[in-house]
Amino acid sequence: MENRNTDFSTYTLNDLLDDPNFINWVLFPNDTLTVYWQTAQNNHSNLPVLIVPARKLVLSMQFKEDRISDEEQQQLWQQIAAQTIEKKKSGRIIPMWLRSTAAALLAGILFSAAFYFYNNRTTKISTTYGQVRTVVLPDSSSVTLNANSQLQYVHNWNKSKIREVWIAGEAFFKVNHLHKSGKITAGDRFIVHAGKVNVEVLGTIFNVNDRRGLVNVALVTGKVSMTVAATHKPPLIMQPGDVLEYLAKQDTIIQRHTKTANKIAWKDGVLVFEELTAGELFDQLSDIFGYKVVIKRPEIKLKKISGRFTSNDEDKLFKAISLALGVSIKKDVANHTLIVQ
Repeated sequence: MENRNTDFSTYTLNDLLDDPNFINWVLFPNDTLTVYWQTAQNNHSNLPVLIVPARKLVLSMQFKEDRISDEEQQQLWQQIAAQTIEKKKSGRIIPMWLRSTAAALLAGILFSAAFYFYNNRTTKISTTYGQVRTVVLPDSSSVTLNANSQLQYVHNWNKSKIREVWIAGEAFFKVNHLHKSGKITAGDRFIVHAGKVNVEVLGTIFNVNDRRGLVNVALVTGKVSMTVAATHKPPLIMQPGDVLEYLAKQDTIIQRHTKTANKIAWKDGVLVFEELTAGELFDQLSDIFGYKVVIKRPEIKLKKISGRFTSNDEDKLFKAISLALGVSIKKDVANHTLIVQ
């Protein structure tokens, strides 16, 4: 049995699936391994809860025996007999022990490959129009996805790899701070990829919005480093209250300071607008609710709106916005279109 300096008190389900001693115990149990894992469970109360699902996952990956019909067996024996005659004529006979060894080796390779791809599979979580959803990541960080958004990450996280996620749409992050003292390791780092923008943190609260070629990052607490991929621009360090906007077409970054509470109010069912043009407003409504917007008069796009609006009921929201802008908003349900005039 491999000797490992293991802190079972911090073990997660992924850690068990990464532990070769655990895999060996499940698949090839013996007295030594059984005593080892029984002792570990007695000393660490978190292990028994994790071991049950971990055993099921490992056992579910074992290969099932394929049964063939009598006719297929007869054909197979005929082929084997014919091949055996040919081998005897050529004097090339493969020893039985070598065949058994090759079969065992192939089974081991197949199991290892299946186990590797299972652990490194990609997890994708999406929200539909009008839906808000909170997800807990493998490190216990939480992500709240706004409507029409997608979160993606590699399933298996361990302490030797950077924690990475990819976001399309809008998401509110509460990142678990893993670094306690000493040198910062790869596993302490957390990176959010949004288009060309990479946002790196150790542990903090922030909002990322990636829509229509514009990436908006608003920092609530902590410290954030933002870089743009494939450029030589130095990292930009954000402080609480900072908002950074990256415009992809212009390859430009705009930095300003604002009330970040307004930027994250959407997760509580509230939309806050500050001197927002109607054109920008209806773009947001289209992104959140999925409607195509037809504005009958171009000058309406230049109107500005400020205020707080409840977004849980879209009909009430559209009515409140129509009153604030002094316009009419009609819903064409058949074509999923908003007509503004």
